[in-house]
Amino acid sequence: MQLLMAIGVALNIVQADPISHNNMAICTTRQCRQTAASILADIDPLADPCQDFSKFTCGGFEEKVDIPSDATSVSRYTLVQMNNDRIVRSIVDASLGKSLKPARGNIVDQRNIKKLQNLFSSCMDEASILKAGRKPLADEIQKVILAFPASGSPADKTGLSKALGHLNRLGLRVPSFLNLDSSSDLENSLVNVLKAYETGLDMKMGLIPEYYQNQELLQRYRDTVATMFQTILGDEDVANRIQPLGPKDVTREWSDVAKGVVDFELQLVEILNFQPETNDPSQYNRPLTVEQLSGLTPSIDWTLLLQETLPASVKYTRPIVVSYVPYLTKIDTLLQNTPASALQHYFSWLLIRNHVENLASIYNEPWVAFQSVVSGVPADAKAERFKTCIATINNNLDHLIGHYFVRETFKGNSRKEAMAIINNLVSTYEKNFNDTAWLDQTTRDRAIKKLKAVALAVGYATHDPDATSSKALDAYYKDYNVVASDYFGNQVNYHTWAATRSYFKLHLPFNREEMNEHVTAASANNAFFYNAVSIPAGFIQDPVFNLENPEYVNYGGIGILSAHEIGHAFDSIGCKFDDLGRYTNWLTESTSQIFTEKAQCFVEQYGNFTIKGPGNKDYNLDGKRTLSENFSDNSALKIALHTWQNRLKSDPSGRKIKNFKLPGLEKYTAEQLFFISVGRFWCQKMTPEALLDYSRTDLHSPYKWRANG
Repeated sequence: MQLLMAIGVALNIVQADPISHNNMAICTTRQCRQTAASILADIDPLADPCQDFSKFTCGGFEEKVDIPSDATSVSRYTLVQMNNDRIVRSIVDASLGKSLKPARGNIVDQRNIKKLQNLFSSCMDEASILKAGRKPLADEIQKVILAFPASGSPADKTGLSKALGHLNRLGLRVPSFLNLDSSSDLENSLVNVLKAYETGLDMKMGLIPEYYQNQELLQRYRDTVATMFQTILGDEDVANRIQPLGPKDVTREWSDVAKGVVDFELQLVEILNFQPETNDPSQYNRPLTVEQLSGLTPSIDWTLLLQETLPASVKYTRPIVVSYVPYLTKIDTLLQNTPASALQHYFSWLLIRNHVENLASIYNEPWVAFQSVVSGVPADAKAERFKTCIATINNNLDHLIGHYFVRETFKGNSRKEAMAIINNLVSTYEKNFNDTAWLDQTTRDRAIKKLKAVALAVGYATHDPDATSSKALDAYYKDYNVVASDYFGNQVNYHTWAATRSYFKLHLPFNREEMNEHVTAASANNAFFYNAVSIPAGFIQDPVFNLENPEYVNYGGIGILSAHEIGHAFDSIGCKFDDLGRYTNWLTESTSQIFTEKAQCFVEQYGNFTIKGPGNKDYNLDGKRTLSENFSDNSALKIALHTWQNRLKSDPSGRKIKNFKLPGLEKYTAEQLFFISVGRFWCQKMTPEALLDYSRTDLHSPYKWRANG
């Protein structure tokens, strides 16, 4: 458990049975010099690794790397992402004069590249966005008003059902208090089912319900909602003003509207399931028929809601899976006691809150100012426009930009070598299961079966769509219409297209091998519900992985990352899902008891760690909430280390496996540099406010404690 002590020993004490390091040559290639320089820049050689390993491996990073003015943190992840975004921009930004050019005569490639560049240019064309004014958003609001005219109180059942269906068709970008989406079935991961789940709050405010209890912040929120309503729907177009509207400019009409909206959200806070009564996922996965749903929520016409939500060709007659049944009866009571006009205003607010960022800045400044109060990012620290546009490209045309990103950055044997590392880690996991004495044979067999069934998506998608095929990508995005001069329309079209694709999947088997991350993302994940791991090309980049790096660097980077994601299949959550991701506790009773006892050690260990929040105040971490991530961090270290050590022992001379020295780092052994590579993975700086929010809401421990834990 005491990872910090183990790392300190590895760095400072000669082991009783040392590994024979015969890779004595110093590599002086350009890549080796760059890798060495990067390590030397990150570490603080004066820090004692036995006292603070994070300080030793990241002290230089913390001193030299600044948090961007438009962010609250910076980390190794974000630096990789920034470099990925730079590459994406070089592909799509024609104004740079070096953007991608299609091969002559390749019509499909021409269409694909044109779609990418049209989306980017529509986002960068701030003059056209300003000229469009607020009308695009006002028009979308009018569509909701037409669907739900709010002529009576309580709300008209037909109008309410139509309005909810309309919001569902707009996609997850506009979450209401009742969303419908397709997903894998918890009981049978090979099948897509329709799921209903609750949300409806602002993401930041909703994650931390205490924000709604802060009266000063709540009043500022009311003022902001009122200002935004008047900005988008008021008589005066703020584009004609020198300054954006402020609370003192707001009329009584819009103040009353805002009060009704926020009062409704306050009641939503009361009934949303912020504190689960149990960690048992089956309690949040109840299949209910339309008749049962209608009985629980008589205010909603579920037959009509399905008709308004799903494409005409999609006929769904199976039960709908509900994420939290008690919510349904509570929301129905709330609907019956809420004036229809307040609901209509709430629906309008959902559209404003989610789409105002797609208008010119003059229209969203009040909302940006409020968000800055919550996030801690200064309101005047606006991100450069191209960053917003790159994010749009990565999100809306993920596989398409991934196709060209991979062509630029994931060359040669990169995917093959990354897969080889992952397969080596899988072999070590299997050996570890066989060597773990407290596992009984039944559990051991089930663990190995699940391990071998993990669906790996590495680098990019190879099915639905095949990201290596221009034709497949052209067909995949065919129905997503992009217009070079209509950024707002492109955004609405994307989310509508994505929602429609999601609903069409209800007639198809679930694809366990889909890439569940953006191809250009410096991120990775494990999907418990179908036992799959996604590691996109965007994360298989320097310094996480490079073909020319010694293996102790690569195993301390991509090795740790991959072992972490695989490890999730066997953590405190993963042990509840079998080899196909079906919900079932596959641990035997005796093994489960031992597992729980050992897990409690992690809960207590991490629960005793503290962070410095605002005012230099100490806050303890939540070892229970972060248990699964802490489990995977620790198992990843063990598996990646053993895998690399075994490879080093198999070729101590370095004839086939590269473990040569790096210039300027000769005093460190290969094993020490493995641990240093691991520690660098968790280099991060955060503002105290952001760190406190992170510790309250994220399932991961703060990075310092991921290194020291």
